[in-house]
Amino acid sequence: MTRQASGNTITEQIYNESVNPDRAVASVIRALPDRVANQIAAGEVVERPASIVKELVENSLDAGSAFVNVSIGNGGKSLIEVTDDGSGMCRDDALLAFERHATSKIKDENDLKAIRSFGFRGEALGSIASVSRLTLSTCLAGEEAGAEVVIEGGVLKNVKDSAPIKGVKISVGSLFFNIPARRKFLRSEKVEASHCQEAVIRQAIGRPDARFRLIRDGRQAFDTRAIPEKEGLMGRIKDLFGEDLAKELAPVDFLYGAMRLTGFISRPGTSRGARDTQYIYINGRYVKDRLINLAIAEGYRSLIPKGRHPALFLYLSIPPERVDVNVSPTKMEVRFVDGRAVIELVRSGLYDSLKSSRDIKKDFYPPVGVSFRPLDEVAASGAPAPGPQQVSLAQPEAILEPAPPAAPVVDDKSFETITSLPLGRGAQLFHFDFALPDNFAVVGQVFKTFIVVEGADRLLLFDQHTLDERVNYEKLVLALNDGRVDTQELLFPVQLELSRVNSEFMARNLENLQQLGFVVEAFGESSFNLRAVPALLLNTDYKSAVIDILDTVVDDEIDTDFSIVAESAINIIACRGAVKAGQSLNKEEARSLLSKLARCA
Repeated sequence: MTRQASGNTITEQIYNESVNPDRAVASVIRALPDRVANQIAAGEVVERPASIVKELVENSLDAGSAFVNVSIGNGGKSLIEVTDDGSGMCRDDALLAFERHATSKIKDENDLKAIRSFGFRGEALGSIASVSRLTLSTCLAGEEAGAEVVIEGGVLKNVKDSAPIKGVKISVGSLFFNIPARRKFLRSEKVEASHCQEAVIRQAIGRPDARFRLIRDGRQAFDTRAIPEKEGLMGRIKDLFGEDLAKELAPVDFLYGAMRLTGFISRPGTSRGARDTQYIYINGRYVKDRLINLAIAEGYRSLIPKGRHPALFLYLSIPPERVDVNVSPTKMEVRFVDGRAVIELVRSGLYDSLKSSRDIKKDFYPPVGVSFRPLDEVAASGAPAPGPQQVSLAQPEAILEPAPPAAPVVDDKSFETITSLPLGRGAQLFHFDFALPDNFAVVGQVFKTFIVVEGADRLLLFDQHTLDERVNYEKLVLALNDGRVDTQELLFPVQLELSRVNSEFMARNLENLQQLGFVVEAFGESSFNLRAVPALLLNTDYKSAVIDILDTVVDDEIDTDFSIVAESAINIIACRGAVKAGQSLNKEEARSLLSKLARCA
């Protein structure tokens, strides 16, 4: 029997076919109930409390809000409340908003080709309501009564009229109460709260013209003002990250065809230990994109040390039809019609900004094709063999000659190159496998970087910075174990302006840092006074050393303990307090350094 397809929807046609009485075999495939389907969708949209914060704040911004207030309790596990002053909704729309794929952002498939709003899927509210206890209160502007909708685990519990309010207020409680397996995968309250805070910060950077406030467990974490147009993004950066970071940044404004790159980036020579100050936006939407990251790495190649990262606040303006944001439910991943053009936009934009402020000193390493010849080879050539007393510290070229294919100065079997071994998160431990000759003589210093030592039958080269760093490391480890790290009080306290995440960590670890030689006092919401530092850092940039320690150890995913803080601090202090490449040493200073090293080996 042939059945004629009707003009019904595909779903109805499939249903009609599935109940065909002429078929003898019962179907084993069935459509899931909406409640179950929403819980599955929630697995993609609602990864953790911060995911809810992101979706609700984006809805508020799409509704034209100028002020968004976010409150969280217990890291968002027990409460997430978002209130805005946007356009609000009527009673019918308040109910329809929880239906799957119900949205006011798009109307047909053509709108998908040029999305200009944050949301468009119509999945977020239904997904959130399916795994929590949710209350929505709203009122359409000009209406005398508002509406309140209560949903628990995807089940509508109550709808009623309410007092009129401006905008929308959504309260989400008991997250994952009906899916215990999901709840147990949440991290600690502190970690989840930090993620929620970062979600608000990302939105605040993307929209400097709006005001954002975050309340954590009844305490205000921050309240950003709406930034005047003349201050723009830089005003937001100063408010959230402080003047110190703002001073390190250079402006970017670059056109590439129909695309534009604007924002601020780290100047050459400034970098950070983590990527926690990298914010990239495409048409106002915060994104994470591999191609853009590659372009950034290319733009900063050779400008910052390996393992260091620039601070970035970048806005990419791309015609909406040239970028697809309908890639994943989180909408953080995107696809480009022309990825190469985007890479060129970012790479060229960074280069254009950096070249105007680039101040790169010549490095101190020998050029390719130059090496040291053993003294006996020089003597065999007929030239007078220079002894240690004939080599001037200011004239390292006295023992330089073009490199022939001769045997190396250092016998690899008797002298092993200094190596670094992984010790933990960002730490390094130095390992040496050699012994100094009993009667070694310091020949001199070359390139203000290497100490040249004469042994019985060979010359040895030592990197002065690495050697001094090793000495400092050993000294600090012993001092910390004995509880007596040398501390030097500063004549005047130095003010530290920290990011929100780093300031929270600092406030919790003031005593731990004091054990390491840093005496720090709170001086405001995200400001601290540095009153004393480890003696090794006295003549260095100890302010940036503190920030580097924080950047290295602060991780939103773990609760950092003191051992990690100490490990990072020791390595950074040892490095910052060491002799630098480019620093002149006389023979006595070089001999003293080598003698200290011998005691550490």
